[in-house]
Amino acid sequence: MPELPEAETIRRQLEAEVTGKTVRRLELLHPRAWRAHTSPKELADLVEGRRIVRVGRRGKAPYLLLNSKRPSVLIFRLGMTGLVRVAKVTRRAGASAPAPFRAAGAEAEPSALRAVLTLTGGRELRFYDQRLFGELVAFPTHDVDNTPEFAHYGPEPFSGEFTLDYLKDHLSRRSAKLVDVLMNQQIVAGIGKIYSDEACFRAGVRPGRRAWSVTGPMRERLWRAIREVLSVGIEARGSSAKDETFRDVYGIPGRFQDRMQVYQRTGQPCRVCGTPIKRARIASGRGMHWCPKCQK
Repeated sequence: MPELPEAETIRRQLEAEVTGKTVRRLELLHPRAWRAHTSPKELADLVEGRRIVRVGRRGKAPYLLLNSKRPSVLIFRLGMTGLVRVAKVTRRAGASAPAPFRAAGAEAEPSALRAVLTLTGGRELRFYDQRLFGELVAFPTHDVDNTPEFAHYGPEPFSGEFTLDYLKDHLSRRSAKLVDVLMNQQIVAGIGKIYSDEACFRAGVRPGRRAWSVTGPMRERLWRAIREVLSVGIEARGSSAKDETFRDVYGIPGRFQDRMQVYQRTGQPCRVCGTPIKRARIASGRGMHWCPKCQK
């Protein structure tokens, strides 16, 4: 599932490619792509004919701020397998799809195409989603934080609100496993299974510890580790790990998987101490990974 670094990679690339373009047409190719709306027309009316004035991100979701006579925001819910691609519209007779904007990356599965935004300047934004957990959703506002989509979200990890005292407050009164608290979007936005495991390793804290049992020194290390590991993930243009479908808007995989210390390394030796990495299931059915020796 794309997390904050993957969504931020998409945001940065889209910012350079589509800011200032106008959405000529929104084509919805699967009903699940617009399921948050009463009809495809309701969604299209909030998107078509509007200029992209800014590309943003909240948590794991990139979004477009649109303007005409009235503002709106189009949010890409990426779900488990959502991909956003930029394409150049170069259809010729008999051609069924536009050529990729850059030829450097792998093509997305054509059968997973769920929506197409045709833009001015000969560009298209194409939304792919193999497992259909993702969708597009729009609201008639630029007040993104107060939309139903994000109103319940916690602070961004790089924001001034995400302080050490904030983390202490939210860990000290919870009995859930640390990993579950870190992945709770109402507590901190943008962290999922990859970066929670990696942050806990950097901090030397087991992800299966009860949140309230994390000590003061551990909390300080964890707070720093969260920001550090997300920064590295953004620098690496996200992760395209073996069970992840993520590719950037040009179809190019991320590189963070080459720097992973514990995630998806079950049974392999810890890069620090050589102890085999362990994995266990958590309540959500997902796995957590840790080094039994380096993490307490």
